[in-house]
Amino acid sequence: MRINSTDLTWRVSAFLVMLALLITAPAVVVAQSSGHKQTDKLINKSNDTIAAIRSTKMQAEETLAGYNAIIEGKVPDNRKAYKKLSNDIRKVDNQANKVRANIDAMQMAADTYFSDWKNNLAAISDPDLRAKSEKRLNETMANYEGILKAAEKAGAEFKPFLTSLNDQVTFLGHDLNPSAIADLKDEAAELNAQGKKVFKAVDGTIETASKYTSSIKP
Repeated sequence: MRINSTDLTWRVSAFLVMLALLITAPAVVVAQSSGHKQTDKLINKSNDTIAAIRSTKMQAEETLAGYNAIIEGKVPDNRKAYKKLSNDIRKVDNQANKVRANIDAMQMAADTYFSDWKNNLAAISDPDLRAKSEKRLNETMANYEGILKAAEKAGAEFKPFLTSLNDQVTFLGHDLNPSAIADLKDEAAELNAQGKKVFKAVDGTIETASKYTSSIKP
Protein backbone atom coordinates (compact mmCIF):
# COMPACT_ATOMS: atom_id res chain seq x y z
CA MET A 1 0.00 0.00 0.00
CA ARG A 2 1.37 3.35 -1.03
CA ILE A 3 1.16 6.32 1.33
CA ASN A 4 0.66 9.67 -0.35
CA SER A 5 2.79 12.63 0.59
CA THR A 6 -0.04 14.46 2.38
CA ASP A 7 -0.77 11.50 4.63
CA LEU A 8 2.92 11.02 5.32
CA THR A 9 3.34 14.68 6.23
CA TRP A 10 0.38 14.50 8.61
CA ARG A 11 1.75 11.38 10.31
CA VAL A 12 5.19 12.91 10.69
CA SER A 13 3.65 16.09 12.13
CA ALA A 14 1.53 14.10 14.57
CA PHE A 15 4.57 12.09 15.63
CA LEU A 16 6.61 15.26 16.20
CA VAL A 17 3.81 16.77 18.29
CA MET A 18 3.58 13.64 20.41
CA LEU A 19 7.35 13.57 20.78
CA ALA A 20 7.37 17.20 21.86
CA LEU A 21 4.69 16.49 24.45
CA LEU A 22 6.63 13.55 25.81
CA ILE A 23 9.77 15.65 26.08
CA THR A 24 8.22 18.77 27.61
CA ALA A 25 5.73 17.12 29.99
CA PRO A 26 8.40 15.81 32.39
CA ALA A 27 10.07 19.24 32.35
CA VAL A 28 6.82 20.88 33.41
CA VAL A 29 6.33 18.35 36.20
CA VAL A 30 9.92 18.88 37.37
CA ALA A 31 9.42 22.66 37.33
CA GLN A 32 6.25 22.35 39.43
CA SER A 33 7.94 19.97 41.87
CA SER A 34 10.96 22.27 42.13
CA GLY A 35 8.68 25.23 42.88
CA HIS A 36 7.00 23.35 45.74
CA LYS A 37 10.36 22.34 47.18
CA GLN A 38 11.68 25.91 47.01
CA THR A 39 8.51 27.15 48.73
CA ASP A 40 8.91 24.62 51.54
CA LYS A 41 12.58 25.52 51.94
CA LEU A 42 11.84 29.24 52.19
CA ILE A 43 9.07 28.58 54.72
CA ASN A 44 11.44 26.48 56.85
CA LYS A 45 14.20 29.08 56.71
CA SER A 46 11.72 31.84 57.56
CA ASN A 47 10.44 29.86 60.55
CA ASP A 48 14.03 29.28 61.70
CA THR A 49 14.67 33.02 61.50
CA ILE A 50 11.49 33.85 63.41
CA ALA A 51 12.42 31.35 66.14
CA ALA A 52 15.94 32.80 66.39
CA ILE A 53 14.63 36.36 66.65
CA ARG A 54 12.11 35.35 69.31
CA SER A 55 14.81 33.53 71.33
CA THR A 56 17.11 36.54 71.12
CA LYS A 57 14.39 38.83 72.40
CA MET A 58 13.56 36.50 75.30
CA GLN A 59 17.23 36.25 76.26
CA ALA A 60 17.65 40.03 76.06
CA GLU A 61 14.59 40.56 78.26
CA GLU A 62 15.91 38.08 80.80
CA THR A 63 19.31 39.79 80.78
CA LEU A 64 17.78 43.23 81.27
CA ALA A 65 15.66 41.89 84.13
CA GLY A 66 18.80 40.52 85.79
CA TYR A 67 20.51 43.87 85.41
CA ASN A 68 17.52 45.69 86.89
CA ALA A 69 17.46 43.32 89.85
CA ILE A 70 21.03 44.36 90.71
CA ILE A 71 20.33 48.06 90.20
CA GLU A 72 17.18 47.89 92.35
CA GLY A 73 18.92 45.95 95.11
CA LYS A 74 16.69 42.90 94.76
CA VAL A 75 19.42 40.23 94.73
CA PRO A 76 20.86 38.62 97.89
CA ASP A 77 24.34 38.28 96.38
CA ASN A 78 25.55 40.96 93.95
CA ARG A 79 28.60 39.02 92.82
CA LYS A 80 26.64 35.89 92.05
CA ALA A 81 24.01 37.91 90.22
CA TYR A 82 26.69 39.78 88.31
CA LYS A 83 28.33 36.54 87.19
CA LYS A 84 25.00 35.32 85.80
CA LEU A 85 24.45 38.71 84.15
CA SER A 86 27.81 38.50 82.38
CA ASN A 87 26.96 35.03 81.10
CA ASP A 88 23.54 36.21 79.96
CA ILE A 89 25.06 39.02 77.90
CA ARG A 90 27.25 36.52 76.09
CA LYS A 91 24.14 34.43 75.41
CA VAL A 92 22.39 37.45 73.89
CA ASP A 93 25.38 38.11 71.66
CA ASN A 94 25.45 34.47 70.55
CA GLN A 95 21.72 34.54 69.83
CA ALA A 96 22.14 37.72 67.78
CA ASN A 97 24.81 35.97 65.70
CA LYS A 98 22.39 33.10 65.11
CA VAL A 99 19.78 35.57 63.88
CA ARG A 100 22.23 37.00 61.36
CA ALA A 101 23.16 33.50 60.16
CA ASN A 102 19.48 32.57 59.84
CA ILE A 103 18.71 35.73 57.89
CA ASP A 104 21.55 34.93 55.48
CA ALA A 105 20.19 31.40 54.99
CA MET A 106 16.67 32.75 54.50
CA GLN A 107 17.97 35.22 51.91
CA MET A 108 19.65 32.43 49.95
CA ALA A 109 16.43 30.42 49.97
CA ALA A 110 14.46 33.49 48.88
CA ASP A 111 16.84 34.21 45.99
CA THR A 112 16.41 30.66 44.70
CA TYR A 113 12.65 30.74 45.26
CA PHE A 114 12.10 33.99 43.34
CA SER A 115 14.57 33.08 40.58
CA ASP A 116 12.80 29.74 40.08
CA TRP A 117 9.43 31.47 39.95
CA LYS A 118 10.66 34.01 37.37
CA ASN A 119 12.11 31.28 35.17
CA ASN A 120 8.87 29.28 35.28
CA LEU A 121 6.74 32.20 34.09
CA ALA A 122 7.77 31.37 30.53
CA ALA A 123 6.19 27.92 30.92
CA ILE A 124 2.72 29.50 31.20
CA SER A 125 1.38 29.83 27.64
CA ASP A 126 -1.75 31.80 28.55
CA PRO A 127 -0.66 35.49 28.62
CA ASP A 128 -3.37 36.52 31.09
CA LEU A 129 -2.49 33.71 33.48
CA ARG A 130 1.20 34.48 33.09
CA ALA A 131 0.50 38.14 33.93
CA LYS A 132 -1.41 37.09 37.05
CA SER A 133 1.47 34.89 38.18
CA GLU A 134 3.95 37.69 37.55
CA LYS A 135 1.80 40.09 39.57
CA ARG A 136 1.69 37.64 42.48
CA LEU A 137 5.45 37.20 42.21
CA ASN A 138 6.00 40.95 42.47
CA GLU A 139 3.63 41.19 45.44
CA THR A 140 5.36 38.29 47.19
CA MET A 141 8.77 39.86 46.59
CA ALA A 142 7.53 43.18 47.99
CA ASN A 143 6.19 41.43 51.10
CA TYR A 144 9.50 39.65 51.56
CA GLU A 145 11.34 42.97 51.32
CA GLY A 146 9.09 44.11 54.16
CA ILE A 147 10.58 41.41 56.38
CA LEU A 148 14.12 42.53 55.61
CA LYS A 149 13.28 46.18 56.27
CA ALA A 150 11.61 45.31 59.58
CA ALA A 151 14.57 43.15 60.60
CA GLU A 152 17.00 45.88 59.57
CA LYS A 153 15.11 48.44 61.65
CA ALA A 154 15.03 46.16 64.70
CA GLY A 155 18.72 45.33 64.27
CA ALA A 156 19.64 49.00 64.01
CA GLU A 157 18.00 49.64 67.39
CA PHE A 158 19.11 46.39 69.03
CA LYS A 159 22.84 46.93 68.50
CA PRO A 160 23.12 50.25 70.43
CA PHE A 161 20.88 48.82 73.16
CA LEU A 162 23.18 45.84 73.62
CA THR A 163 26.22 48.15 73.57
CA SER A 164 24.72 50.34 76.31
CA LEU A 165 23.84 47.30 78.40
CA ASN A 166 27.34 45.90 77.99
CA ASP A 167 28.89 49.26 78.94
CA GLN A 168 26.90 49.46 82.15
CA VAL A 169 27.66 45.87 83.07
CA THR A 170 31.35 46.51 82.41
CA PHE A 171 31.14 49.58 84.66
CA LEU A 172 29.97 47.32 87.47
CA GLY A 173 32.68 44.77 86.78
CA HIS A 174 35.15 46.28 89.25
CA ASP A 175 32.74 48.30 91.34
CA LEU A 176 29.71 46.51 92.76
CA ASN A 177 29.31 48.57 95.90
CA PRO A 178 26.01 50.36 96.60
CA SER A 179 27.28 53.83 95.64
CA ALA A 180 28.49 52.61 92.23
CA ILE A 181 25.16 50.93 91.60
CA ALA A 182 23.32 54.09 92.63
CA ASP A 183 25.41 56.10 90.14
CA LEU A 184 23.85 54.09 87.31
CA LYS A 185 20.28 55.04 88.17
CA ASP A 186 19.85 57.52 85.29
CA GLU A 187 21.65 55.31 82.78
CA ALA A 188 19.54 52.33 83.86
CA ALA A 189 16.32 54.29 83.30
CA GLU A 190 17.49 55.29 79.83
CA LEU A 191 18.51 51.71 79.08
CA ASN A 192 15.07 50.39 80.02
CA ALA A 193 13.37 52.96 77.81
CA GLN A 194 15.69 51.93 75.01
CA GLY A 195 14.93 48.27 75.64
CA LYS A 196 11.17 48.88 75.52
CA LYS A 197 11.55 50.47 72.09
CA VAL A 198 13.80 47.67 70.85
CA PHE A 199 11.50 44.88 72.02
CA LYS A 200 8.56 46.57 70.31
CA ALA A 201 10.52 46.73 67.04
CA VAL A 202 11.47 43.06 67.40
CA ASP A 203 7.82 42.11 67.95
CA GLY A 204 6.99 43.99 64.75
CA THR A 205 9.61 42.02 62.86
CA ILE A 206 8.26 38.72 64.18
CA GLU A 207 4.70 39.69 63.23
CA THR A 208 5.73 40.77 59.73
CA ALA A 209 7.76 37.61 59.13
CA SER A 210 4.99 35.37 60.48
CA LYS A 211 2.38 36.95 58.21
CA TYR A 212 4.63 36.53 55.20
CA THR A 213 5.37 32.89 55.99
CA SER A 214 1.65 32.19 56.37
CA SER A 215 0.92 33.90 53.04
CA ILE A 216 3.15 31.53 51.03
CA LYS A 217 2.09 28.32 52.75
CA PRO A 218 0.21 25.93 50.44
